[in-house]
Amino acid sequence: MALLRTNLFLVALGLSLLGMVMVYSATYRDFGAHFLFVRLWHVALGVTVFAIVSRVRYTTWRKFAPGLYVSVLVMLLLVLVPGVGVEAGGARRWLDLGVFSLQPAEFAKLAAVVALSCAVARLPAGCGMPLRPLAIVGVLFVLVLVEPDFGTSVVLLAGVAGVLWASEVRTRDLLLAGGAGIVALVGVMFLEPYRRQRFMTFLDPWAVSDDSGYQIVQSLVAIKTGSVFGTGAGSGGQAATVPEIQTDMIFALIGEELGLFGMMAVIAALGFILLAGLRIAFHAPSIMARCMAAGLTTMLAVQTTFNLGAAMGVLPLAGITLPFISYGGSSLIVCFAAVGILHRISEDSERAREITPRKTSARPDSRRGYGRTRDPRALRG
Repeated sequence: MALLRTNLFLVALGLSLLGMVMVYSATYRDFGAHFLFVRLWHVALGVTVFAIVSRVRYTTWRKFAPGLYVSVLVMLLLVLVPGVGVEAGGARRWLDLGVFSLQPAEFAKLAAVVALSCAVARLPAGCGMPLRPLAIVGVLFVLVLVEPDFGTSVVLLAGVAGVLWASEVRTRDLLLAGGAGIVALVGVMFLEPYRRQRFMTFLDPWAVSDDSGYQIVQSLVAIKTGSVFGTGAGSGGQAATVPEIQTDMIFALIGEELGLFGMMAVIAALGFILLAGLRIAFHAPSIMARCMAAGLTTMLAVQTTFNLGAAMGVLPLAGITLPFISYGGSSLIVCFAAVGILHRISEDSERAREITPRKTSARPDSRRGYGRTRDPRALRG
């Protein structure tokens, strides 16, 4: 497990450094080295967050969860206040803090997983849906959706689903809630005209290649241009025509400049992070740890899937960044925080397995199972 933890961090760091190269390649023609230095600052901040979070025992998040939730809730409310939240493209998603800007919706994903994990860990086995904790997390979902940021709200909901899947809630209730959630998401997607247009564009982007399908078509052309070996880093001429190339569509740039092999390497690296997260969840020392690991892993998995799928035209556009690679400080910080929590859960799990039972005493203590230490993996968190 120690090797797994080390590789988990190194792969995440490698992807973020690749993202630095790709962001610079996407922006140097118009902005010089500006975005390169900003991205370097983001990576340094992300690694610092990882170093801090990986030293926090997972059970300590019970104390931090209320503060994290309230902080994110306040930021989400401030974003919607005219004159406070920064508006761009018809959405209010950022808080301008002068030196840097924050995207509270990114932190809402982390807050939802942590808060719900702490809540469900206290529930008895075989219980029904935890309605009150879900309502509390649902407030974050609604505020993110109101910005509007449908893509991030879907990722947040995926993290919640991962937590519930790893909990001890009745399977019947999980299936019913999952079906209701999918129906609700489809309804929300078709509620707004621009979301309906995105879905219809996804069905046949070439029919509207000069209008709403332009981004998808140009992304596909850029990937095709890269062929197997790519055109080389910094040479992406076709990808320069793809809107939001440094954020939502950075995989198209990877496809053009690094080719098929580059895309496969990125997918393999992201796949390793997801498989490592699942392994950590399966070997978690408690229900709370298992829920947190599963929720964070599911969150990263859905975010990765939607970004790659949109770039390759197999899923509708959702405006979601590619974890560790796309430009965006808030997204990178949250991704490194997630890896830091997974790292610590893995470490605590290994320590729990190394605990050996105490020797049987002459006078057995009934509270400790006749002198034996209770297996920490049986704890609820």
